[in-house]
Amino acid sequence: MHISENVSLREHNSFGFDISAEYFFSAKSLAEIQEVLQWRQKHNKPLLVLGGGSNTVFTRNVTGLVLHVAIDELTTDENENDINVHAGAGVNWHQLVKQTVFSGQYGLENLALIPGNAGAAPIQNIGAYGKELCDNLISVDVLHRETGETATLSNKECDFGYRHSLFKTPAGADFIVLGIHMRLSPQDKPVITYQALQNAMQNTPPTACEVFDQVCRLRQSKLPDPKVIGNAGSFFKNPVIPCQQVDALRKEYPDLPVYPHSEAECKLPAAWLIDRAGWKGHRSGDVGVHSQQALVLVNHGGGNGQQIAILADEIQKDVTQRYQIHLEREPTIY
Repeated sequence: MHISENVSLREHNSFGFDISAEYFFSAKSLAEIQEVLQWRQKHNKPLLVLGGGSNTVFTRNVTGLVLHVAIDELTTDENENDINVHAGAGVNWHQLVKQTVFSGQYGLENLALIPGNAGAAPIQNIGAYGKELCDNLISVDVLHRETGETATLSNKECDFGYRHSLFKTPAGADFIVLGIHMRLSPQDKPVITYQALQNAMQNTPPTACEVFDQVCRLRQSKLPDPKVIGNAGSFFKNPVIPCQQVDALRKEYPDLPVYPHSEAECKLPAAWLIDRAGWKGHRSGDVGVHSQQALVLVNHGGGNGQQIAILADEIQKDVTQRYQIHLEREPTIY
């Protein structure tokens, strides 16, 4: 086992920030993870677990060990009714979606082009265009970073919510995701409840492959490619607020889009709030807000994580002042 020192993480974060890790190890198996965790405990080093780096904003160099989980195993088990897919945490998410859909394994087509790897998918409970990971997830294989014990957590045990899971709470913070198990279908019956997706589709009913292609087109028309311009996708969650508060807001903003969430709560598009406040296309030095999608903060080249964090804070404060709504960040600020 070779642990590298003073390694640049530029290629391991989607913003492209050139910060360094004191120690770095890319693990391709459970055994390698367990071995490097023993090394870390022996040397008493802080630990940062990293996947695709699409949900992390680095504001400084990393002291201690960065463990890059790169388990890329992919297996399927089919029967007449279901297709069970197991993806290692290091499997690229979009490539997984593409491979399953075009292999006749349906259910993930709405989640195309979401950046990152499979290991991050349950942490965020990723979702888009009317679907969330939890709709198809069976269980998650995990390792406890302190005890070294492995476990398999059921869908229910993961406590999924809107961009939320057990892994984002103190009770689940010490789990390292090793892989995910999903139930897909051989039946080509895509979900097209999302209005923007319905409006974009020409054929009725569309095939899953057509939904995949359309989702890619929609995302590419609004979201920048991290390989071209550094970003972490959607930076803020869509806020969920009491419906009574929505009624008050609509008196001042009658064009405010509102989506039902529960009997007492409604969901608002964070992009609309940010755009209406005048932030879309804003630039602060080498960082800014994307000109086509107000939810996306970008690194124009030469920017750093501190600048992104400051910009995000300014947007949050402005939105709170204007609408009395607090925007939650999706990425982790390190």
